[in-house]
Amino acid sequence: MTFSGNESTALPGLLALNGASQASGIAIGMETPQGDPLPINQQGKAQALVSGANILTAHAYVQGEPDALKHKTIERGPFSAVATFSLEYE
Repeated sequence: MTFSGNESTALPGLLALNGASQASGIAIGMETPQGDPLPINQQGKAQALVSGANILTAHAYVQGEPDALKHKTIERGPFSAVATFSLEYE
């Protein structure tokens, strides 16, 4: 399982906000329900599938960029980002 998108330069492995976002100083991270990171643009660990329906769950979270936290420059406001989800079957 891979999430692809524009990676944050301040927080590698996290998704950068779209340019039209009013918020700033943050990035979006992806993780498994167990809290294991799902870095952007990197293939995740293989997961076993079973016959029939399968549910793959991921959680998103917002993290402040180190400089924005240090200088207290995180800007509030609407934000968005786009990630493409892809699966590779073996």
